[in-house]
Amino acid sequence: LVVNSWEGGVDTEQNVVNISIPTMIDPSVAPPGKHLIHAYTAANEPWDLWKDVKRGSERYRELKEERSECLWKALEQVIPDVRERAELTLVGSPLTHQRFVRR
Repeated sequence: LVVNSWEGGVDTEQNVVNISIPTMIDPSVAPPGKHLIHAYTAANEPWDLWKDVKRGSERYRELKEERSECLWKALEQVIPDVRERAELTLVGSPLTHQRFVRR
């Protein structure tokens, strides 16, 4: 858990980043010698930024890159060279979440 500011609450935009590394408990969820890292901002990403963006568009890709930067910065506090070591990166968005949970 990375908290960017203790003055903001957990619902402050991009203030709290949750990080889990499930391969620390179950190494079988990744290839041998590799790890799986899941980082996300829980329920503090403003929907209004995404509501009119079309999935797959250039704006969508730009917004995903821009909005995921806080995740990278939080991860770098734990694993400084994480960007160089990442072999596969999958970035979701509120639209991804909506699609998968059908809400």
